[in-house]
Amino acid sequence: MKNLLTLFLMAVPMLSQAQDLRLNDREYFERQGVNILVFSNNFNGGFNDEKNSGIEIIHHGVRTIQGGAVRLNNTPEQWDLVPKTVSRIVNREKGSIEVVMRYDDYDFDSRVVVTAKGKAVEIAVWLDKPVPEKLAGEAGFNIEFLPSQYWLKTYNVDGRLGRLPRYATSQTVTRPNSEKPRQFKGFKTYDDRGTDRFVDPLPIETGHQITLATDQPDHFENFDDWPFLWGQNEGTIAGNTQYIIFGSSFKNIVIPKQ
Repeated sequence: MKNLLTLFLMAVPMLSQAQDLRLNDREYFERQGVNILVFSNNFNGGFNDEKNSGIEIIHHGVRTIQGGAVRLNNTPEQWDLVPKTVSRIVNREKGSIEVVMRYDDYDFDSRVVVTAKGKAVEIAVWLDKPVPEKLAGEAGFNIEFLPSQYWLKTYNVDGRLGRLPRYATSQTVTRPNSEKPRQFKGFKTYDDRGTDRFVDPLPIETGHQITLATDQPDHFENFDDWPFLWGQNEGTIAGNTQYIIFGSSFKNIVIPKQ
């Protein structure tokens, strides 16, 4: 069993009098002004780009963050495969919610455990067997941010400041179609114009500690990615139709369950 990724997500204003997050009777985390849902809504296929599923955060009645889950590429598109929820366990004693996800096409399982830690939640990703070779270096934990709530806000990555673009702009590369995970029912969201290649966006920024919206206290998120995984853990801000934090693409790391 191997823990491949741990993140701390600050989803509340940094106020000393702020309440701690707690699990309520409806099985999600809450405090005044913020709600954190953990697979209260599942991915259901079809368009495969639902914006109300996985791990979600609602600030003051507005869903600003959604889609937190293990995905098969860094900027998932419409019709890219989504995980099936195998189980969801709410542990009130530990203040945690554990979700097992599965991709049948790749015989790939993962577990996400979300635990209240005072005014933050800890998101931990666990794998019980090696990542399939086809997905090594590709699959990882994604979480999406609603652009209208974050564009032109500042971010800080390992001490480097930047501003989120208003439009989806970033450098790109092309890669062979053979490297792209299959999409729903063999559909394609792109036209390769006979090149047999697809466009893959490059990250806006990459680092170990990412803070978004440092200039807006109500939308202050902190992703603290502990660099214990041989320096391989990474957080990435990607520009697509959503702002995406892509945490630690899973490398060829093999530690079988004991």
